[in-house]
Amino acid sequence: MRRRGTFFLPAALALPAAAAAGDYAFRVKRRGDAVGTHVVRFARRGSESVATSELVITPRVMGVVVYRYEHRYEEVTLGDRFRSVTSRLNRNGRIVEVRGEAVAGAVLLDGTEGPQRLPADAAPLSWWLMPRMGGRLPLFGTTTGRPMALAWQARRLAGGGSEFACAGDVTATVAFDADGRWVGFAARGEDGNDIAYEPA
Repeated sequence: MRRRGTFFLPAALALPAAAAAGDYAFRVKRRGDAVGTHVVRFARRGSESVATSELVITPRVMGVVVYRYEHRYEEVTLGDRFRSVTSRLNRNGRIVEVRGEAVAGAVLLDGTEGPQRLPADAAPLSWWLMPRMGGRLPLFGTTTGRPMALAWQARRLAGGGSEFACAGDVTATVAFDADGRWVGFAARGEDGNDIAYEPA
């Protein structure tokens, strides 16, 4: 999840309707101020699982939106296997779309770099999926549709949880509890400022 642009001091934003059990809902904070929300919802489609991720960052000054980052993507998995993803990013009116699909022996992508063929075990960098952290799989960006170069470090947390830190194309730290539930996230924005997630 990469971010561009400079965020300004915002007014607090209202959170979307509460996520159901099993879903995720976070406030996005910068310098202690709420600048947006990230909600991930899950549904079944036959034997497949469908995750819909909606990240909205719209800081305001005196009630006026001064920056807009809206990223929505839908990922389909079968068991623990990636099947397909569709992504749409609106960054201040600039639209980027990415599509990916697992086929026999490969993952086919179409994004900012044009059509690409990735290894069969490639998958999107979906922060809520602990098995994708730590460098186990080749990952691609859902805002670019290109392979990501990441260096990982992992450590155990008190209570049996896990934390993974990555650097490279993204500088971020993501945490999971002992049951593998996503519980925390922080990242360095490209403007040099950190953001952090707070459970809603």
